[in-house]
Order: sequence, then structure tokens, then C-alpha cells
Amino acid sequence: VEIMDKFLLLLLIILATVKEGALAFLASKSGGPCTTKNSRLLLRAGKNLEQLLVTDSVEGTGDTAKFGAIVTVNYEGFLLEDGTLFDTSMISFKLGYGKVLEGCDKGIKGMRVGGKRVLKIPSKLGFGSAGFGPEPYSVPKNADLEFRVELLSVASGPMSEAAANIGIGLNPKTVYLK
Repeated sequence: VEIMDKFLLLLLIILATVKEGALAFLASKSGGPCTTKNSRLLLRAGKNLEQLLVTDSVEGTGDTAKFGAIVTVNYEGFLLEDGTLFDTSMISFKLGYGKVLEGCDKGIKGMRVGGKRVLKIPSKLGFGSAGFGPEPYSVPKNADLEFRVELLSVASGPMSEAAANIGIGLNPKTVYLK
């Protein structure tokens, strides 16, 4: 029985790795993120991500986040390599205007209110070669990231000039602000 359990676990790991590798391949060919629905097992396929990987853990039923909309999200940011939590907060910003990491802008687009999504962001769409910030919110140079995002609201219409220019984070130490 133990041998069969180990075999099944190994098979699941192989299948999850192949799945993520296939998503990365498809994303590289399409030039955009690849999405999976309700994925239960996510493992890294290689040392560095090449493309944004998007997985819906809960599909929302409310309004859809579109570029130009004012979105409010709860998020947690982790280093993909070792799972270190480097930030958690709530933020409102105008989607698609470069007020957050490029990988977050692209990964949140298309979410529906009430939805939860995991974004695996390659360094080039995250903090890149600069890394970010002092301890304890430090992100190393060239680090791939994972964000767990919950879309709380979507609104259209004018946003205050200050909010539109910087994004609004309730945690003043947020790394989402640019």
C-alpha cells in the first residue's frame, strides 16, 4: 500500500508539473497569461517563470474587472521560491494604468467581484532586477512572485486625482504602490 501511495503522489507531482509547464508554453505562444479554473495542485515547473500564470480558486459572480475600472482587492504577496509572505493589504486603484505591478494589472483583468485568484508573476512583470524595499518587506532582485488576490469591488467613473496617480493602499508599507 505504501508503494502505491508513493507512486500516486509522484504521479500527481508529475501531472501538476506538466500542467504548469504546458500553461507556461501556451502563455509564451499567446503573448498573455494562461488561466486554469479551480486548480487544486500548483507546483513550479522550473527555476524561473517565463510568463504570468493565473489560476481561479473561486470564480466571482459580480461585475468584471476591466481596464480603466477602479478595483478594490485584498491581497497577499509571497516569494514564489520559498513561500515567504512579504506583504498583505487592501488596495484600490485604476486597473491598467501602471499603478501596480504589471503582472497584477494583467492578472486581475477579467476577474469578477467575489472571485479569488492566484497570480504567479515572473520577475520581469514584478519588481525585476531592482527588487523592493527594506526588511521585513524585502523582495530580492529577480524574484518570481505569487499573489493571492480577492476582488472586492469594481467601479467606474472618476477617481480622485491623488488616488488615480498612486493607488490607495490601506497599509502604508504596501509594496503595491509605485
